Amino acid sequence: MIRKSNYSKADLLAAVGQRVQAFQDATDEVDEAVARRLRLNRPDLRCLGVLSQAGAMSASALADAAGLTRGAMTTALDRIETAGYARRVWDQQDRRTVRVEMTDAAKKEVDVLYGPLAKEGFQLLQKYSTQELSAVLRYLEDGRQLQRAPAQRIRGLGDAGGASARLMRGRRATRSTKMRRSG
Repeated sequence: MIRKSNYSKADLLAAVGQRVQAFQDATDEVDEAVARRLRLNRPDLRCLGVLSQAGAMSASALADAAGLTRGAMTTALDRIETAGYARRVWDQQDRRTVRVEMTDAAKKEVDVLYGPLAKEGFQLLQKYSTQELSAVLRYLEDGRQLQRAPAQRIRGLGDAGGASARLMRGRRATRSTKMRRSG
């Protein structure tokens, strides 16, 4: 166990960085298992997660929250709806607006898959003092904001497929030239 008195601030910062990466890897492992179980891809699962946390919303609000373009959102919604996890419904206040909501079956399945982890996490958090929980909460919110900015920047770089294809063409050309020289 790391105790504040045993380590320098630099040591603690390094340890936090390592634990954050390990935590992200563990979270990713759980999400991957859930996505496979639900037969969804990761962006679709992210949409379901947003709906689970925030409730029904417009498709454009869901796209923004999930970090998807409007076109990708339409495709994701089609898949999620076909799988029976979400449905489009007319907004009761504004009949011109369609909202997306989770189905009851999806809510039950999400509870079966994530419920035990949520309960164990709650029990774990009860071990912390109010002051510690405030620090954890502040760190998580700061970290969330820190993560969102690079994600938006990276999405703004455009399609990696073009760069990847150029890289592969360059590798093939290099291999072809080497083969001609050796042959």
